[in-house]
Parts: sequence; C-alpha cells; structure tokens
Amino acid sequence: MLHVSRTPVREAFRILESDELVKIISNRGVQVRLITEEDIDEVWELRRLMEIHCIRKFIKILDEDDFQKLEDNIQKMEQEINQKDYFSRFRRSVTFHVCLMSYCQNKRLHSAFVNARNSIRCAQMVLNKSQTFFIYSLNAHRKILQALKERDTGRCVKLMKQHLDYNHEMMKKNLESDTRFGSV
Repeated sequence: MLHVSRTPVREAFRILESDELVKIISNRGVQVRLITEEDIDEVWELRRLMEIHCIRKFIKILDEDDFQKLEDNIQKMEQEINQKDYFSRFRRSVTFHVCLMSYCQNKRLHSAFVNARNSIRCAQMVLNKSQTFFIYSLNAHRKILQALKERDTGRCVKLMKQHLDYNHEMMKKNLESDTRFGSV
C-alpha cells in the first residue's frame, strides 16, 4: 500500500520496540504499548535522579547566554499558553528540561534522559492538557530559572523536585481517569 519494502518497516518497528513504544508479537504483528502507572513511576524516578544530578553539576558554570536561552524558552511557552497552543507549549517544556540536561555535558546521561522521557511522551502530552497545569508548569520553570540565576543549588533542587513530583502525581491521576490508556 505504501510502496515500501518490508525490511525498513520491520527495522522501524524494532527501533520503536527498543524505545518501548510498541511490542512486536511474533506471527501476529505490532501492538502499541499501553502506558502503566509503573512506567510513569519508573520514568519519574529516573528524571529526578538525572535532573537533580545535572543541576548540582552545572549550576556554577551557567553563563548569561544559557540563562537567556532558558528565558526565551519560557517567554515562548507563555505565548503558547495564551494562544492555547498546548502541543507547542508541551514541546517547549520538553525543550526546557532537555536544555538543562545538556548543560551536564554528559552525552550518555543526556541520551538516557531523552530515551526515558520519550517512552511516555505521547501519554504525557495527552494527559496533561489543562490550562491550570500549564500555568503551574510555566511558573515552576520561572522559579527554577530564578534559582539557577542566583546559583542557589539547594533552592533549585527543591523547586525541581516539587515540579517533577507535581507532574508525576498529575500523570498518575490523569492516567487513572483516562480510558484511552487501558487498565493500569
């Protein structure tokens, strides 16, 4: 139907399976993996460990250009919230966290973060769409950036933990009430 040979399609499914986005069932086909509460718990545990580690590692070396990139990202996020452009706003939040992880200057850690985050990214985009959630997230990012600018490691770590914990709880709460993701 798509005029594509089976080999690249199979390889694409293998890549998606390695990212835990689909499950290949022998002689039956491919099934999209359902996101479970356990998946959410595992990803957020990894995020807490990685993001907190990176904050502690890089907070002293950030410069004005780094702060400006993060500030620009937050301003665009606010515009997208006001325009009710939720998918762009979500991508902007991802960019904020990926940018923070990149300051750690550890390619393997950054890659592990992106892989963990991608494994539940679609569910996160669907489950966290309320205006209240976005405004909370925007304010949390602003506070984190301010603590970074002040080079207040303790406060920045505390704010990041609060932000991630809130996101974690919202994901789990929304997963329970959303029938599109199956039983948990």
